[in-house]
Amino acid sequence: MSMRSLWGRWFAPRPRLRVPLAVALVLALGAGGWQAYARFTDDDGPREWTKGPYGKAPAALGKTAPARPGETVRRLNQVPEAIVGGLALYRSYTPDGFRLTARNVRTDRIYWQYGRDKAILGGLEVGDELALLRWNGGDLTAVDLRTGEPRWHAETPRPLNLYHAVGGTVLVESEEEVWALSAADGKRRWRAAPPKGCERWSAVDPPLALREVYVLAAGDCPDDPAVAPDPQTDRMAQVGLDADTGAVRWRFPHDAQGQRYLPANDTTVVLAPVRRDGGGMAVTDVSGRRPATRTLPFPDRERARGTTAHTLVAQADDGPGALRGYALDDGRRRWTHRAAKGTRLGEALVADGRVYVVEQPLQEVGWPPPASPSRLLVLDAERGGLRYSMSLPELDRSGSGEPQQLVPSHAGDGVIAVSWSQFPGTGPDVLLLTEARP
Repeated sequence: MSMRSLWGRWFAPRPRLRVPLAVALVLALGAGGWQAYARFTDDDGPREWTKGPYGKAPAALGKTAPARPGETVRRLNQVPEAIVGGLALYRSYTPDGFRLTARNVRTDRIYWQYGRDKAILGGLEVGDELALLRWNGGDLTAVDLRTGEPRWHAETPRPLNLYHAVGGTVLVESEEEVWALSAADGKRRWRAAPPKGCERWSAVDPPLALREVYVLAAGDCPDDPAVAPDPQTDRMAQVGLDADTGAVRWRFPHDAQGQRYLPANDTTVVLAPVRRDGGGMAVTDVSGRRPATRTLPFPDRERARGTTAHTLVAQADDGPGALRGYALDDGRRRWTHRAAKGTRLGEALVADGRVYVVEQPLQEVGWPPPASPSRLLVLDAERGGLRYSMSLPELDRSGSGEPQQLVPSHAGDGVIAVSWSQFPGTGPDVLLLTEARP
């Protein structure tokens, strides 16, 4: 007998029951939908949920950082955790728990929200397709950036020190081992203990993904003959793990704690300076079974900001007046760009073969900020020439401390974000720029 026949047989003679029954049916369906919408781990434990997505996924404003940024997309009152495609991601906390919100970059409307009640977030890492959320309990959740839905949950080695999305792999690291998880389903592909002679993995830098290896740091290596037994160092080693198996391919000394290795291409990494007290540049080819390192001159008190295939861009720690480019083949200075008189250069950002930096008035503690405008400069990273510049509107700096500097906090996906450097997560004003109209 069909459902229609049953309805007519039992309820057609009872018109008073039709409205209550319809209400009950809607409530039942709603409860079932809520059960699909909210996932409970137990009666008293954390509950995760997703709202949205609302409409079609917003497209990115471009494929690279804008070459001629000049049009304001909008102003924001908080620096996003990341800008991926056409979405800006924000984290927040309520009395109930944690929230991750994806907003349309163009309209600032919420596209989706993911939340986990009664839970404390230990950290957030954003890749090209996933947001990785580490909870204080030690588990890891991968949230799909296009839908806001959890793609998978995974246990991790504990205590978890570092996790990072590298292409189709998620690397998670404790002092005792590194795991490689599939970005598709969270299943473990391989695990790796610290190399012989080293006692632990060290979460100094995020792992670097090259063509065939992942580059990580190991610490406490007193028995490693490759690491000098200098009591002033942490006796650290840089290690290359085979991307497919996790086997150790090579290792070499690493004494520049806090200074990141930068990829010049998919087989070459650059470290400048090579020591924590400054000086020297190391260019290392890791394409073979043994790395080949060239040590080149590099000034003391300068720090690398980024690289291209042929040039390293650097800035002095205490000299905000100049940017310099150094050749990766011989270490010679290729170009210098100096700030205009009465101004300084904020910390530069290198992306897509260009250098983005804000030329801004000098500021002193206890004095109001100068009234002269700041300018966003776009330089050629290989040659140092000025490609483009634009005047920036004044950005609100209330409550964010003195002195500060304006910095580009994001460059990619067709957008440049400019904000104050001090406490950017709670800053009052962020400017999003895209390509200037013809």
